[in-house]
Amino acid sequence: MTKPASAPKVVTKIPRPAEPAKPGRGRPSAARVQAIDRTIVAIARRMFLDEGFDAVAMEQVAALAQVSKGTLYARYASKEALFTAVIEASVREWSDEAARHDDELTDDIEQRLRHHARTIANSLQQPDVLALQRLVLSIRVRFPDIARTMHDVGYDYIVDLIGRDIAAASQRDARPVRDARGVARLIVAGVTGFQLQEDFGTSQLTELHQFAQRLVDVVVAGREAW
Repeated sequence: MTKPASAPKVVTKIPRPAEPAKPGRGRPSAARVQAIDRTIVAIARRMFLDEGFDAVAMEQVAALAQVSKGTLYARYASKEALFTAVIEASVREWSDEAARHDDELTDDIEQRLRHHARTIANSLQQPDVLALQRLVLSIRVRFPDIARTMHDVGYDYIVDLIGRDIAAASQRDARPVRDARGVARLIVAGVTGFQLQEDFGTSQLTELHQFAQRLVDVVVAGREAW
């Protein structure tokens, strides 16, 4: 397997830190709690991607977020918990971005599979996606639970999404399918595996797209085996 390259430098715009809570103001509102959490996670994400997991200290995150260490630890009991929150927030953001093009989808299963393959390929060329992917790979032996989170909220999410499309197409087209999720895994694992093995940078986007679409060619041609 190709050795993962060092994570690219990622510049993430940091939101204006929430002002520290002042004594005597009572319990913060739900909106303020959410704003504080967003600030903490955004700052932690920038630090993790820029500096790596080991170089980041919780005290540094608290200082940049302008919250006390007690406030930070009350929300995230460890650096591993904070990094897990960064993964979950990042994947939600990328998923929301990808979903903006869902109105382009039709009921044609081939068109939907090509759309999903293209979306995966596009995502795998985003600098912050690459940086987070490589960072997780670099610590997965020491922190398997973190790697499992990345797998569950990222890989499993898109596999389930494509699997549901395949199952729906089976009903719509009156064409039985034995293993919709298995077919979805072939597509997702194929595209992501190709990207990992080739260790592509952003300059190879065309080649990755060509591979993704060729993979869909083969999967669609073998529909009777689904």
